[in-house]
Amino acid sequence: MEFNGLPGIEEYLASRANGSPIEVSELDHISEAVIAYCGLNKDQARRVLSLFFQEIRTFMLKGQSVDIRGFGSFFISSPQVTSNTKKVFPKFKCKKSLSKRLNNG
Repeated sequence: MEFNGLPGIEEYLASRANGSPIEVSELDHISEAVIAYCGLNKDQARRVLSLFFQEIRTFMLKGQSVDIRGFGSFFISSPQVTSNTKKVFPKFKCKKSLSKRLNNG
């Protein structure tokens, strides 16, 4: 069974202006790196990170995968029916090259 997006997701996303904003308060260390490498101010860096994660979420809600070269893929697994309810599960699959690097130091 393939996941083709949630029913009505296009209308939902349109009504929410691309969904609720993503909070990046737990990503301050990444914000600091964006500031250092890109010359952005703190608000700009937080907005970039928020938009980045919003786009990943939006694509997943539409049933599309997001592949980040050298990092991994975010996707929704095939739906499973449990207790008469169809459920989908968000997944992340790390690229082999990253996994190898993480495990070999």
